[in-house]
Amino acid sequence: MQSHRHEENAHWMKKYMREQFLFLGIKKPIRHQLLKEWYAQEGRGLDWFQVANELFRLKEREFQYIALDYLLLEKKNWDERIPQLVEDWIGDQSWWDVVDVLGPHVMGNYVLKHPDQRDYWIQRWMSSGNFWLQRVCLLFQLTYKHKTDVVLLARLIQELSEEKEFFIQKAIGWSLRQYARVDGVWVKDFVQSNNLAPLSRREALKHL
Repeated sequence: MQSHRHEENAHWMKKYMREQFLFLGIKKPIRHQLLKEWYAQEGRGLDWFQVANELFRLKEREFQYIALDYLLLEKKNWDERIPQLVEDWIGDQSWWDVVDVLGPHVMGNYVLKHPDQRDYWIQRWMSSGNFWLQRVCLLFQLTYKHKTDVVLLARLIQELSEEKEFFIQKAIGWSLRQYARVDGVWVKDFVQSNNLAPLSRREALKHL
């Protein structure tokens, strides 16, 4: 990764992320190729939890992306440490680029295999006061389609519908827009019968 540093790319990547993170300047296709080559040669059979955490703690943002991609490659080896890892990573490096992978792709997949743990973590994160953890609650079902628990989705949206935070309003709209691919009538009825922020409403009805 260090040998592929590109200063000009790093400058613009940092600008795009509002100067919040340092970057090596490695674009996504190269980053994916580097991970693919490393994983094939020596990345299998390691302690996935330790490797993922060590990668995530490195200072440049691409290492957080690599940590996420590596974590997904190791999905078959996940265990009960995943929810706490999600919570820790969000607390350490919170922003939409990481949160929006941890929500639907990590926590979403984990809950499908461990549904008995869902309510504990949802309640914990909804009451945390951390809007990034609350965003995970809204988005973890994003890829569920017909498996979506609409009762839970509706309750979470209603609990957060008065929040002024942009990333919560956006997530409400996004979750509804995604479910509209399954049941647009339900989404229309829900939007009409609930007092949602204009941003949430626009996002929810974008393709209806």
